[in-house]
Amino acid sequence: MLKHTLITTFILFILWLLLSGHLEPLLLSLGLLSCLFVAWLSHKLALLNSDFQTLRFNLNLPKFLPWFFIELVKSNLDVSWRILHPTLSIQPNISTVPITKHSEVGKAVYANCITLTPGTYSIDINSAVIEVHSLTKNLAHDLQRGEMSKRILALESTSAKTSKL
Repeated sequence: MLKHTLITTFILFILWLLLSGHLEPLLLSLGLLSCLFVAWLSHKLALLNSDFQTLRFNLNLPKFLPWFFIELVKSNLDVSWRILHPTLSIQPNISTVPITKHSEVGKAVYANCITLTPGTYSIDINSAVIEVHSLTKNLAHDLQRGEMSKRILALESTSAKTSKL
């Protein structure tokens, strides 16, 4: 327990330090204490796997993030263009995206990536599908093609391989 709490504290503190940029002794000590508290609390609530599988660095992540950021920019531009030109049609619809091949973490990542992409959001998730609301039918078709699903599966497969080592 102590080892996992310390590792989690260290990771959280590095993230806190990078995001905050504060180097004053008081703020550093308060940041460290808050990270220690969050790590202890997450251990007590059993929010982390005991093998830290979800915290492992994934080698496919550097390939996934640029692709995902490009998709975010394209979706932002599409939604912005539709706002600026109200004559463009929107066809709000609800569709389902299959997720049977994904792990529990993969399903959560997939649903969150859908919600982060402008013009779409996840309504409901169960063991077989994610129910998605999209602004246009084209956005729904893009999700149905499964490119995002394939990329998230690649993230999961690398994570599974590294956790077995």
